[in-house]
Amino acid sequence: MLSKIKYLIRDKVLPDRWFLIKKSAQQPALYLTFDDGPHPEFTGELLELLNAHKAKATFFSMGIRLERCPSLGLRIVQEGHALANHSYNHPRFDHISITERNQQIEKTNSAIKQLTNTDCRLFRSPQGRWDSSLLGYLIRRGITAVHWSRDSLDYKKEPTEQLIKRFNDQPVTAGDIILFHDDNNLCIDALAVLIPQWQAQGFELKALES
Repeated sequence: MLSKIKYLIRDKVLPDRWFLIKKSAQQPALYLTFDDGPHPEFTGELLELLNAHKAKATFFSMGIRLERCPSLGLRIVQEGHALANHSYNHPRFDHISITERNQQIEKTNSAIKQLTNTDCRLFRSPQGRWDSSLLGYLIRRGITAVHWSRDSLDYKKEPTEQLIKRFNDQPVTAGDIILFHDDNNLCIDALAVLIPQWQAQGFELKALES
């Protein structure tokens, strides 16, 4: 509960340009985000699902995995999705030094620029751990910190039906930034049901803009 209160306060104090939890509800849009990829087994299949439904998303990728699977990183961009920074190898940012955290960000930004020839302006901290030092560094670098307003909890590896039921019991709302992970097939199985359901409700699935 305390962490949720802190995020709510931070969301009210910092403008969306610097700390983004949820987009404006003025447009009937949802923002799918995928952490921890790209994964050689699952990300390609996920991209096929998104393309089949003309849905766009944002992939918060790890630098080490982009180096191992550069073709997937390039494919993400070529197919109209956003490629964003999720650290180099996903350490707990509260367990490493400030210098090491900054290196994690810069190393992954370099990997993204090599693929896209553009500067990455979106970052999500591993496990969504933020503090004033990290946010200050991102602001100085012109990078937006991106959290989420809905967590799929797919990392729990629950049955697909349970994940879908949770979204049906607590429906999404316009502007929601939804957290999934593209390092498992649970998100693919669940989104095969949820994406057409959300689109039938009038939502457009969009990528975040830097």
